[in-house]
Amino acid sequence: MNNFETLRKRAIGDISEEDVTQIADFMNNLLANEYALFTKALNYHWNITGPRFNSLHQFLEDSYKNLLIIMDETAERIRVLGETPMGTVEKFNSTMKLKEHNAQNLSSSQMLADMLESNLIIQNDIKGFLRKEELLRDDPGSEDFLVSTLRKHEDFSWMLKSHLE
Repeated sequence: MNNFETLRKRAIGDISEEDVTQIADFMNNLLANEYALFTKALNYHWNITGPRFNSLHQFLEDSYKNLLIIMDETAERIRVLGETPMGTVEKFNSTMKLKEHNAQNLSSSQMLADMLESNLIIQNDIKGFLRKEELLRDDPGSEDFLVSTLRKHEDFSWMLKSHLE
């Protein structure tokens, strides 16, 4: 495939189909887990109660808004790779590995601990994928995107942990 044909398919230029498939598959899995965490934040925002209601209600609102931005950026990165991001609840549910919980049965601290646990799963997934240096060697843009996303999740973990102390 010449350069023009490659660029017509992928905005990032020359990269093997196999590498793009693996990167896009990981990004779609990440997108599904981001969706799950976003849904948790929204669910907990709606159902939080207790003496810390106001501050946690606002914190969770900020959280789901930030997670929505991360989801959008992830889906757009998949498009930059020339692939299609998943976009149905059915596909998200069949792909995500984060567990859902009924907010009515959880205290505010349990909600935050659940979000922290889920956030750490996402962080560990990103770290594991970033160890595949040979896979990312022709796609430094996706590597940079994942490092940036990891940093956002690390900051989120810090904030969640701070609410639990």
